[in-house]
Amino acid sequence: MRRGLAAVAVAALAVVLPAGAASAHPLGNFTVNTSIGLRVQPERVVVDLVVDMAEIPAVQARRGIDTDGDAKVSDAEASSYAARACPDLAQKVDVSVDGRRAPLRSTAAGVTFPPGAAGLPTLRLTCELVADTGEPRGEREIELASTAFTDRVGWREITAVGDRTTLVAATVPATSASARLTAYPDNLLSSPLDQRSATVRARAGGPPAAAIPGVSAAPASQARGLDAATQRFTSLVARQQLTLGFGLLALALAVALGAVHAFSPGHGKTVMAAYLVGQRGSLRQAAVIGLTVTATHTAGVLLLGIVLSASTSLAPETLYPWLGLASGLMLASIGASLLWRAVRRRPLLVGAGGGHSHPHEHGHHHDHGDHDHDHEHPPVEWRSLVPLGLAGGLVPSPSAIVVLLGAIALGRAWFGVALVIAYGLGMAVTLTGAGLVLVRARGAIERRIATSGAGPGRLASLAGALPVLTAVCIVAGGLFLAFRGAIQL
Repeated sequence: MRRGLAAVAVAALAVVLPAGAASAHPLGNFTVNTSIGLRVQPERVVVDLVVDMAEIPAVQARRGIDTDGDAKVSDAEASSYAARACPDLAQKVDVSVDGRRAPLRSTAAGVTFPPGAAGLPTLRLTCELVADTGEPRGEREIELASTAFTDRVGWREITAVGDRTTLVAATVPATSASARLTAYPDNLLSSPLDQRSATVRARAGGPPAAAIPGVSAAPASQARGLDAATQRFTSLVARQQLTLGFGLLALALAVALGAVHAFSPGHGKTVMAAYLVGQRGSLRQAAVIGLTVTATHTAGVLLLGIVLSASTSLAPETLYPWLGLASGLMLASIGASLLWRAVRRRPLLVGAGGGHSHPHEHGHHHDHGDHDHDHEHPPVEWRSLVPLGLAGGLVPSPSAIVVLLGAIALGRAWFGVALVIAYGLGMAVTLTGAGLVLVRARGAIERRIATSGAGPGRLASLAGALPVLTAVCIVAGGLFLAFRGAIQL
């Protein structure tokens, strides 16, 4: 038996450990990041622009780059794309010298596709843009403003250096904090740079600037900021040889990783806890909530993955604030309904609680330690369970979407769907297990209160107040989620 368990453990490690190389973009799988390096020269201004697209926008962009539709990007197609993209971006970067606009033109362009998560590529576009400024006459003020990809979530940085000129003043640093989008600093990932404009003053004379890496320069090491479990999950689909044994093991690991993922913030665990405790929910009702969360989450992943696999322009990150807003409003409305019912029933509960002290049965029965005692609790309405689960699972996991898109790109869409479903089943196990723990814990707390010396009247008063308090918590949680989604719109 022990040898069998050891063999399974070794096999699991053989799958999981190589996953470190295949990791997700540090700022998220939806991001489009830009770095603009301003070089002020005596007679011209050079703008070195780098665009770093994470896995999902890169997949969408490649669909337009692959003009012959063979699911591959040839060197000619890549060169043609770069030759089109850089002049387009030049129109979105405004440079003015002493208040007069200096039009930019593209003088060099290149694109590469560094590997990303789940076998998907990322995209790195490098452009050299030049604006002629004429002979320098004393100090000059150069202003730059960029609207490139400002409609997408991502890192935006601007730097400025003098090249045979001296910068007297500058509103941006001389050194890239991300090494031109190759090594994002961990301490800034939670609040990435968002620089869209710069102003510098320059005068002629000074040392030459250091050489800028060529257009083919790729990240030496894409430092990835996601947790290890997510990295393992996204790596499963990238395995080149798909055998029956590996497939079964991958599905088992997806279940385990989904169970681990459900412990992370979100997924309605707090709301489910408030509901089950305040509304005296049962294990069956906890299972309904957990399974509904999982089904909604899985369906959202599959639907969004299919849409993204066919779209070249949809910015998926724009959907998430709306989904968060809808989820929050749903929870707040459910909580308000529960609060209304709890407030209406509470006087009846308190009166009923204080008017009986002998054991008898009416509706349902609770064993409070050393004596029997029954309470008239409001029935849990099953019609409110499904909306609660829908609200908890409305926002799909980006890592699961990456897995699905990676499987589609490798011609294994069925395997990606299977992994996403297995991942969802793992979430269901955790959420249902959490519900079981909550139901059992609530019963233990009630028995503890009953044996602590509190009289039936006080216990009934507490039982009457609990639905009100937990309904308020659900309303507050829903309003918080709705507010967070609204400010991101």
